[in-house]
This record gives sequence, C-alpha cells and structure tokens, in this order.
Amino acid sequence: MAFCGVSEIMKDKKRKSLGKVRASEEMTAAGGLHRNHGTGHKRRFGEQWTIFRVPEHIREVDKKAYNPRVVSIGPFHQSRPELRAMEARKLRMYERLMKQIGDEGRDVGLETAIKQLEGRARRSYSEEFDHISSEEFTQMMVLDGCFIVELMRLYHESNQHGQHVEEPIFATRWMLPNITRDLLMLENQLPFFVLQEIYKLTTFDEEAIPLNKLALLFFEPLRPQKGEYTEIRWHDQGKHHHLLALYHSSFVPSDYHPSQRFRDVRWNRHENFPGKFWLEEVRILRRSGITFKSNPGNLLNIEFENRELRIPTLFVDDSTGPLLRNLLAYEQCNAFAAPYFTCYAIFLNSIIDVPEDIEILQEAGIIVQSEAVDEEVVNLVNSLTKELVFDLDDRNDCYIARQIEDINAFCRSWKSKCIYQLSCIDFVRLGLSFLFPWLK
Repeated sequence: MAFCGVSEIMKDKKRKSLGKVRASEEMTAAGGLHRNHGTGHKRRFGEQWTIFRVPEHIREVDKKAYNPRVVSIGPFHQSRPELRAMEARKLRMYERLMKQIGDEGRDVGLETAIKQLEGRARRSYSEEFDHISSEEFTQMMVLDGCFIVELMRLYHESNQHGQHVEEPIFATRWMLPNITRDLLMLENQLPFFVLQEIYKLTTFDEEAIPLNKLALLFFEPLRPQKGEYTEIRWHDQGKHHHLLALYHSSFVPSDYHPSQRFRDVRWNRHENFPGKFWLEEVRILRRSGITFKSNPGNLLNIEFENRELRIPTLFVDDSTGPLLRNLLAYEQCNAFAAPYFTCYAIFLNSIIDVPEDIEILQEAGIIVQSEAVDEEVVNLVNSLTKELVFDLDDRNDCYIARQIEDINAFCRSWKSKCIYQLSCIDFVRLGLSFLFPWLK
C-alpha cells in the first residue's frame, strides 16, 4: 500500500518535540475580536493559530491534565515514547478504512487531497514545525485524521446500532475512555477542516450523519453531566477550529442574549462583590435565604429566580479536572473563543470555599462525586481559576452577569438580612433560657 512508506517514515525518523514559537505579534489576535454569545450572534472565529501548546504558567497548576495518556494527535506529542504503541493501531485503523472503501488508489487520492491543505494546516498551529518535512506532515495528518474518523464511525456502529466491532480498542474497558479524553486535549488537536476532508472522501452513504454530530455522539460519555443533559445541539453545522472547539460550542447557553446595557459597563468591586470573587459562599448564601436546586439543563445554564439558585449537576470523577482545564486553556489561548467556562469556573470558585459548601450542594444534587472526598473537590474547584486571565470587573464577557447582580441584590435586601440574622439565633437555647433562667 502507498501508506506503508508513511508508517516507516514515522517509525524510523526521530522528530524533535518542540516547534519554533511563532512571533508574538502574530499570536496576538485580540485586535479583531467580535462578540460571540451563541447561535444567532456574531461568531468569534480566526483561521490561524487555533491549536496551541498550553502556556507553562497554566500547565504548572496540573501538568498531567494537558498530556495525552494513550494517543498522540498532531505534532506536539508525537515524539513521546510512551505513546508510540498507538502508532501501530493508527495504521491498522487506516488500513481498515482503506479496505472498506475498496477503491484502488483511494489512499493516494486521500494523501494528495490532504497535501493541498498542508499550508493551511501548518498555520493552524501556534508553533512552526520546520523539522517536519512536507511529506511527513501530510502523512501525519492523514494517519491521525483517518484514525479519528474511523474510530468515531466504529463507535457509532457499536453504540447506536448494537453492532459488534472486531477491534482491540473496543475489547478493553480502559482504552476507549482514555483515548476519548486524549482527543479533547488542546495540544492534541487536528484542524477540523482536515477531518472534514477525510470524512468527505471516505463517506459514500448519502444518509450518513454529519461529522459534527458523529463527534458529539462520540464525546457524549465524557460530558460532566453524564447523560443527564439531552438538549445537545446534535444537528450543529457550524464552523469549528477542531474537536475541542466543537465540544466547547455544544455547551454554549442556547437562551443567552447579551444585554446592550452591559456593553463597556464595569462592576465596582467594592460595591458589587461581597465575597472572594463574585458571590458569597454557599453556606452564607443559604443563611441569607437562598435555596439551591439542581438544574437539568446545559452545564452552563445557571438560573436565579424567587430566591432559588438553580445550578446544573456536575459529576466529579477522574476525567472532570482534565476536561475542564483543557476547555479553560482553549479559552485562555484563543481570544476568539468566548470565555464561558472561565466564567463558570470563577462562579464555582466564588461559592465553594470549604467542605461544608460541597455538602450543601451535594444535598441539592448539584455536586455528585465518584470517589473524591469533599476536600478534594474543593481543591479542584479552587485550582481551576489559578493563573487564568480574566477581568473580574468586566460584565461584557460574563454570560451570568445578570444572575450575579440579582443574587447580590437580594443578599443586600432587608428581607435577606433579616433571614440571615434569624439564622444566627439558636432558638432551642433561647427557649430553654426562658424556661430555665439559670441556664447560661
């Protein structure tokens, strides 16, 4: 097969792990920002420098969260020896895909098509990989792209149609979940247009589901709500940088409509923010008269009405931290990405400070954890915002600005202050003191 040369080149040639960082003036994309607050609004989108190496100051908070465990995709981690075992599986998936196509010379045509996208694909990365030849780079895109496309196809067949798949990746309990997690790491991305081209050239069924939906179905088990959220926009046909960007877009609050009055308006921290960030902690909010309830909607849909704060359920397990950290890193590295998860992380860090806060949220069904103790969940939440850059006083990019203002306004009301004062009174001891005055 024509692709055998590809595998030999990839196995025999040693490649450097670091690329040349692009000029800083090229990396600054803020000059052309457009607001993106979901469907129906202007989208933030930049063609170049959309796949980044996580900055060292962010990586230091949790180094393991950004390194793939099983499979390397793209140029950033391709030289790591612990990931080389997957190269043979990639080649097997490629050969499986070519065999199913059954068109002689299809592999050559596929490589030729991706070769035409090489320049655009290279410009998608924040580093210049001059040590990777044109042939090697094209072959890497083909091999990695075919692996992803065929893996998602097989998953759909086995999961949606109940078909047994003769593939070792599906014969273990640990491999597929780890690969899924690896494919949502910022440094482990391929340009989405490469995947789309491969999907187009290897799909002949006119009724085949779109690639966007295929990917979202594949990543569904990793969602922090573990299947409780059913309103995912499966029919998304938007333009996305890569798989992580597509996944990010599936969380965008569908009913969010930015208020014009928030344009270029800032909060006064001393007047508006009573807690360490935007709000008081859960235990204080509850004593102030606010009740907590789980919200079955989108993870980012936080609502406040009639003293009730509704927050979607967050399942905390081993994959939660890395997933949230990579979504945050994507927002930090790409100025065109709306900072929804940055706001979500700051919100959680505002209301969670001690294990008692976690216990209250657990009682309301808002926090569900697998094995982690309450203190570990507190540490996870508090570490999410470390080294993040975000103007806490700016309402323009805060999708829950209205909710924050309403909560704090209620807490400043006389009704809330009365409830808080009453919550501080030990009525049992007070009653006993009237009955038995000698008690102290």
